[in-house]
Amino acid sequence: MLKVQHAEVRFRLFECGLFFLILVGAGVFASAAFADVVEPKSLAVANFEFKDTSGEVRDQTAEHAARLKAFGVALQDGLSEKIEVVALPCQAEQCTIKDPGLVDLSRQARTASAKYLLIGQVHKMSTLVGWVKFAVVDLNDNKPVCDRYLTYRGDTDEAWRRAAEFTARDVEKHCIP
Repeated sequence: MLKVQHAEVRFRLFECGLFFLILVGAGVFASAAFADVVEPKSLAVANFEFKDTSGEVRDQTAEHAARLKAFGVALQDGLSEKIEVVALPCQAEQCTIKDPGLVDLSRQARTASAKYLLIGQVHKMSTLVGWVKFAVVDLNDNKPVCDRYLTYRGDTDEAWRRAAEFTARDVEKHCIP
């Protein structure tokens, strides 16, 4: 009788261990299945505007246009590492807060399945000081979730690139819940 009880205890321990393994395995599969249910944080990025109040004599319009375009590329590249960046249909056009405007940008961003919209402006105050002003709008509530002012130093390709990279990190860290 003792041998039968001993064998029965081992068998029950085996059953419990097997049940535990099945339960853990089911949990792993369930978590993998439900991981896809979490919606990604999708962000539409409008082109940033440019404002120059430096009063410099030399015409730098072409240089600033090229830097602004590179700023947009660096910004989107920096954001796409952790956030799903969705393209706006107006990207071939002006596609800024002024043209076509916030209402149209918001509509286009919703159509592109974005949850958030990033708008902004690069402002060259002087040869040494520049600002990046931006806001992130929650498209479900039509309210800004973030409104920031960042400064950068210099009016070079490198300074603008670093400003764009910093802006991307700031948006990820402080603006997308």
